Amino acid sequence: MLWSFLQEHDSLQRMEIATYLDRPAIEALSPTLLQRFGGQVAQNQVKRMIGHMVRQIMEARGYRLDRSGVPITRRGNIFFSGSRYIRSAPH
Repeated sequence: MLWSFLQEHDSLQRMEIATYLDRPAIEALSPTLLQRFGGQVAQNQVKRMIGHMVRQIMEARGYRLDRSGVPITRRGNIFFSGSRYIRSAPH
């Protein structure tokens, strides 16, 4: 269910917009994750798994890791930090 959610058009747009704004891709997903799946997504193991899935998705969409551990300070966000991505240079 989480994998499908992360690949939905709206989720992909949120991640790419956050990336464009130099923010962790995962930061933009918190409100919708909570709304769709409830508080269970706030468990550390689940958040870690979501982060791994987001990385796979972003890399498959032509992004590469820029920096991990970027603080997320937005009030109410379930994530305390996340990875920031940048568009990979075309070969």
